[in-house]
Amino acid sequence: MNKNLEEKYLKNIEDNVNVGQSNAGIEFIILIAGISAIFGLLYIFADAIGVFFIDRMSNETQMKIENAFSLGIKPKTYAKNNNIIKLENIRNKIVSLDKNLQGKSKFPIYIVSDKNINAFITPNGQIFFTKGIMAEVKDEEVLTFVMAHELGHYAHRDHLKSMSRQIIVSVISTIFTSGNNDISLTLDSISDLNGLTYSRKQEREADRYANRVVYKLYGRNTGAVEFFKLLQKKEKAPEFLQYFSTHPSTSQRLELIQQER
Repeated sequence: MNKNLEEKYLKNIEDNVNVGQSNAGIEFIILIAGISAIFGLLYIFADAIGVFFIDRMSNETQMKIENAFSLGIKPKTYAKNNNIIKLENIRNKIVSLDKNLQGKSKFPIYIVSDKNINAFITPNGQIFFTKGIMAEVKDEEVLTFVMAHELGHYAHRDHLKSMSRQIIVSVISTIFTSGNNDISLTLDSISDLNGLTYSRKQEREADRYANRVVYKLYGRNTGAVEFFKLLQKKEKAPEFLQYFSTHPSTSQRLELIQQER
């Protein structure tokens, strides 16, 4: 009798639509798939997440982060010469045009012993021009474009956005791979390629920024065009290598600034 009651009870449970049937294995798989999907989306949209928060960061927070990353980094002291004075005058003109550059770094300028045609800006606003670029470029408009390009990176907070992207990707990769070297290497490779794409995007935006600056100051972008023509003469890298570079190809950059105003 008890056995019959037990069978009836079990049958009622099976037939009752209000009682859910579950499978622990399936639920676990669904849970893992859901978590993986969330991490995957965060990984894919790491750039957008970083941009969202960095763009909304206050100037005070920006300066605190920049100062923290700059601790212990002090370049050698260089005596001022005519080149540095010339670059400082250009810098001052550009800073006066953009409120995003005002009240932050003093943007000290240094010339380093490097024969390559190059310039760069550090997260705390220190600007470096190489001896190579100063030897090749004498035209003020060309130097203005180069200076504006570097200050454009600072105005857009590109260094902070790149750092936030790396942090997000690193955290997600560590959690997701759980020490699996094969998965980690795969994700790192994907991340590196995505990072290069993101870097090329930042470079294009800095070119656009610099192009607008030279138009405001000179009413033309002759200096920008001349700079990229100079790079074209000097470089020997095939066009396809841009996909493995932090910068778009010079021909693409030249075409971009010729189309914009």
